[in-house]
Amino acid sequence: MSNRVFKLDPWHFVIAIVVFYILTAVVADVKLTQMPLASASTHLIELNEIELNNEELYFVFFHDSNSELCEKMRFNIEKLMENNQGPLYFYAIDVSKNPGSFYEYNVSVVPSILVFKGNKEIKRIMGIISYENLTSIVQRMRKYA
Repeated sequence: MSNRVFKLDPWHFVIAIVVFYILTAVVADVKLTQMPLASASTHLIELNEIELNNEELYFVFFHDSNSELCEKMRFNIEKLMENNQGPLYFYAIDVSKNPGSFYEYNVSVVPSILVFKGNKEIKRIMGIISYENLTSIVQRMRKYA
């Protein structure tokens, strides 16, 4: 019987990280290509600037109308609005047409959703969020507000 001990070298970790990164990129790409684009009709109200005066909970979707990623996120928002019970206030701002809002609210990436309670921002959601995750975020925000 030999008492050999398997020893991990640093290059083992490098290979594991590279493989993990490649697998993550492939899975994310497959998931993203499977997401449908938003339809031409929309329930979102396009804003030029944010002027929310009462104490309701508002979701403002910052997007670029020329971005396929933004259209995929818009699809998830539209689906949420169609399947939701109760009032849900979602608005949209196209940053390619209104770059001032992009800079005013310090939005670093599109698509992004800023959640407001009245005029106060209470949450920021960046990137593409699945319909299921978006639904749970909205439910949590309703309980919070």
